[in-house]
Amino acid sequence: MSPSEDKAIRVIVADDEDIVVSLVRDALEDEGYQIETASDGQGALTIIKSEPIDLIVTDIRMPHMDGIEMVRQAREIHPDVVVIFMTGYADLSSAKNAIKQGAFEYIMKPFELSELRQAVANAAERIHRDAAAGKHGNELDRLSDLNQMLYEAGDKKSLATLSLKYTLMHCRANCGAILYWNADRTGFTSINVVEEQTEESVFPDQPLADCVEKLDLQQFVKPFQIEPGTDHPFYSTDPDHQLEQYLMPRGLESVERALMMPVRRSDTLYAILTLGFNAGSDAVKDTNLKFLSVAGSQLALSLENLRLLQEAQDAYNRLKELQDETIQLEKMATRGEMSAEIGHELNNFLGVVAGNLSLLEFHLKKEQYDQLHKYVHGISDNIDKIKRFTGNLMDLTPISSSKEIVYFEKLLAEVVDYLRPQKRYSGVTISIEPVTCSIPMEADITHLQQLLYNLFNNAADATADCETREIHVWVEPDEAARAFGLTIRDTGSGIDPELLTRAFNEKFTTKKTGHGFGLLVCRRIIDNHGGKLTIESAPGQGTSIRIDFPMVNVTERATPSPS
Repeated sequence: MSPSEDKAIRVIVADDEDIVVSLVRDALEDEGYQIETASDGQGALTIIKSEPIDLIVTDIRMPHMDGIEMVRQAREIHPDVVVIFMTGYADLSSAKNAIKQGAFEYIMKPFELSELRQAVANAAERIHRDAAAGKHGNELDRLSDLNQMLYEAGDKKSLATLSLKYTLMHCRANCGAILYWNADRTGFTSINVVEEQTEESVFPDQPLADCVEKLDLQQFVKPFQIEPGTDHPFYSTDPDHQLEQYLMPRGLESVERALMMPVRRSDTLYAILTLGFNAGSDAVKDTNLKFLSVAGSQLALSLENLRLLQEAQDAYNRLKELQDETIQLEKMATRGEMSAEIGHELNNFLGVVAGNLSLLEFHLKKEQYDQLHKYVHGISDNIDKIKRFTGNLMDLTPISSSKEIVYFEKLLAEVVDYLRPQKRYSGVTISIEPVTCSIPMEADITHLQQLLYNLFNNAADATADCETREIHVWVEPDEAARAFGLTIRDTGSGIDPELLTRAFNEKFTTKKTGHGFGLLVCRRIIDNHGGKLTIESAPGQGTSIRIDFPMVNVTERATPSPS
């Protein structure tokens, strides 16, 4: 393949979005390029096998065969084909794979057509120059080596140092430095290599941040030679400030001439790389300048995607923190709701006690002693109920508390005894099938209580507007599998199938005043106890929730163990 200046560049555009293919084709045909199109990698590869192609413009994510694999196979057919990747999913992994396949450019969707035209024009210029110079293999090998090193580097300092040392070797420079900074123009760092020694310096934000802000990037696009201490682009932005200490570290201040390379993508400058040459050094050839330009683009791409990866990690950490905060809010909301119901039930018990005391006092004054035992028994009985009621109250503690051996059938009976007298369950029949054996499990008691409390409350609320208000509960132990299943079935309104897929997996509620966090907490507790959740529901037919938990062998687990 030997395109010349008077030969139109043949371009194949591959993307599974028809609108993108149409826009790119129209934009490039207007510029005089010969365009072929494909809707996936396999279709593009078929065209490439049948006719010569100078330039591939391809999406990374496509059905059947993605852009990375298509380019890999295309290079086996045309090793010197130039590639521009497009993607709407920026991440370090895809960027590294693109670099590994020798990407000339990496365009983020959505993009401006002017950005695309400029990238293709730059690629066409490279194609014509390579054809005129008749050189392909050596440059590609050197770029491939650099690509591999950038692919292996995992932090900003490593990327900068590797690129600096590689360009020093390639251009046979005597010394060099790379100045880079954070996206918000803070944390300016310089890596300096002189006499085979590497030095690192950290500089204050000012005046360098102002220099980057004021720099005219239109005049700072490609590598160019400067006279040390006289025509660095930063000098024009702040001529009165002593910038040599930042821009010309040890070694560079005494060189005869310097070569400067901007590390940039689009309108963002990420770093400045400077190479120094002593007297008698060979002149830098145009081919070296071209190599440095591509190397600068590759380094900028790596730095940009490293930033994107860090932003993604920070976003994930913030999301995790918000999820934990949400769970704590759910616990607080549940505690507030429980406090109101607890107060109501305690008032009921105390009201009975107060009534019996009044009657007791009345009959004592009348000296009617034959009825006293009835009132004393009523007082004693309700005090016992208060003790049982308060004994079953749940203290909502963090998910990470310790576990111990619990007999589930007893815990279930205690929770139901606690719930039955509450106002929410007025008119609701709770039936439990008898359990004929002990069911030991390793669990956090308070969290199991919280789980059962939430599930029974949801079941009761689901029957609020139903003629029949019943909750049926049964436990099925499986000794052979050392597991048991708990099923809670209600006669409530049921859940729509589309909503059912969201239950227990995200913030979800069907209640008008619900906050939607309760089921998320339930899911966390079930997972924390090694449980498996199954839900069956349909509108108008109620809901059945089954949870399968592991049992433990009490003889083997005689002592509590932390979770």
